[in-house]
Amino acid sequence: MLVMVMLIATAGVANARDLRFEVSLDKSQVAIGTAAKLGLSFYGTQSIPAPDLGNIDGLEVRYMGPSTMMTVLNGQVSSSITHMYSVLPLRLGKFQLGPFAFTYKADEYKSNMIFLDVTETRPVVPKAIQKQDEAMPEKLDMQDRVFLTLEAAKQVAYVNELIPITVKFYVNRMNVSDIQLPVFAQESFSKIEFKEPKQYKENMNGALYDVLEFSTSIFGTKPGDYKLGPATIKANVVVRRRTARPSSGDPFSEDFTRDSFFDDFFTRYERHPVELKSQDVQISVLPVPAQGRPANFSGAVGDYQFIYAASPTKLKAGDPVTLRMEINGTGNLNTVLMPNMAAANGFKTYEPQVKTGEHSKSFTQVLIPENENVTEIPKAEFSFFDPAKKDYVTISRGPIQIQVEKPKEEAPSQVIGPAEEIQKDRPRDELGRDLVYIKELPGRWRRVDYQVYKNGFLVPFMALPLGILIFLAIARGRADRLRRDTAYASKLNSVKSAKAGLKSLKRLLRSKDEKAFYEALFITLQGYLGHKLRIPPAGVTSDVVEGILSMKNIDVDILAIVVGLFRACDEARFAMSQKELIHMSDDLKRLEEAINYLERKKVF
Repeated sequence: MLVMVMLIATAGVANARDLRFEVSLDKSQVAIGTAAKLGLSFYGTQSIPAPDLGNIDGLEVRYMGPSTMMTVLNGQVSSSITHMYSVLPLRLGKFQLGPFAFTYKADEYKSNMIFLDVTETRPVVPKAIQKQDEAMPEKLDMQDRVFLTLEAAKQVAYVNELIPITVKFYVNRMNVSDIQLPVFAQESFSKIEFKEPKQYKENMNGALYDVLEFSTSIFGTKPGDYKLGPATIKANVVVRRRTARPSSGDPFSEDFTRDSFFDDFFTRYERHPVELKSQDVQISVLPVPAQGRPANFSGAVGDYQFIYAASPTKLKAGDPVTLRMEINGTGNLNTVLMPNMAAANGFKTYEPQVKTGEHSKSFTQVLIPENENVTEIPKAEFSFFDPAKKDYVTISRGPIQIQVEKPKEEAPSQVIGPAEEIQKDRPRDELGRDLVYIKELPGRWRRVDYQVYKNGFLVPFMALPLGILIFLAIARGRADRLRRDTAYASKLNSVKSAKAGLKSLKRLLRSKDEKAFYEALFITLQGYLGHKLRIPPAGVTSDVVEGILSMKNIDVDILAIVVGLFRACDEARFAMSQKELIHMSDDLKRLEEAINYLERKKVF
């Protein structure tokens, strides 16, 4: 048995591009008909899809979903994704899980092997150990050990001027997992997505901290005095809780709710969800001055350079010339528009192509000289406000000299030889003397003034391309909103998850499969509340949900229903007692009542 515990605690490693693939079970010994959770974890990435485990003899395996996280463990920052599976044993015995082999993008991964021991009865924790565990709670003291700061590089800025923002997550001698990206209130500011966080150590007041630094930039959209923040980050703090050494008995005598990722023989680690808040920052946004503002100023604020070039400069009339205008420097490129170019007389112009980089924005336009009299591409000007100089700057470039040649004239085509004479000698046929074949049928009758565009069937076909464009525009807009608006995406996913779950539960209720019913009920709760509360479904537990909903002014009766449903799922999935059909029906009605209430509630 000791060897088995060591196998579960020790993870086999498969290296592919410095990534690790490990498997684990939440418990190594279960009773027949009781499900265990199997986790397939990939460390160093969050893009690996769920592997297909196939059929395992004597076990029913169902995919539950992924859980991504960022972890600070012993001062090291890492990202990972864990795909969770429900493993339900169908017979007694000892099962070997793994090693699993998996190929993704030409890289091969191979995991460790673990064992699951299936017995007739559930392992029982000795009462003496239970009492000692309950008598030894450890308070979660995070003062000066885990905290958050929000910093703005500027307290005074102009409209459209970029303001670098830094959110720092400090950890001192603690393990933190499931770290989410920071969020903060930003009234009258535009937000840019956070970059990949930096990780380093910092000495503060004699204490050494591990620091996760999140950076982004914002800019004010209208003048005024504003409060930025506070920034908030949600995470799980992992704390250690000592348990008494068992004097005798099975080394598997442990609480089935313990996480095998963090359990060792005599120490228990517990996750505590926390929400850290920083201080807020006061920022004043000033309007750009009206005095000295150029007429072609379009709102660009920063420090820029202007590159103006054309190619080729020697060409023929009717050939294209490519004009390239590039603005680079430090500033808010969102407000940079195409430089103002003088009238391009003698050119046929096309719409420019715009490309934005990290510190540059380019405009590429095609011009076609209409004749050989064109000698230059007119000059262009770009104006911006420099906040360091507190003044406007105008950069003028051009004109660019070009040489346009007259295109070669082609000689008109001529008929050579006696063709003209032959045509003159050929007699003309008199009107009405041509041969006309006799038609057996008159053919299709058509009005003399018939026009194809007057056909009524043509209108729907003409409108079809427009309809397709409108449909694609709506689909693209919805996809963009789903990508930008996480709250909207979570709302749609929660409703979709709830509908699919309720449909499955009604089918299982008719089949009277109690175990499968409550397994599906638990998965529906996890999926719906995970999307609704915007947390990973695998991290949804009764305690986490109760803590979040209690802060959102939820009806106490609904809160009791949700907690009760979690308890009913645990009893049906892990206890030996059987639920009656009427209880299953009542639990389904309570789930529908809770979902309907939460959908009507406007606090999410």
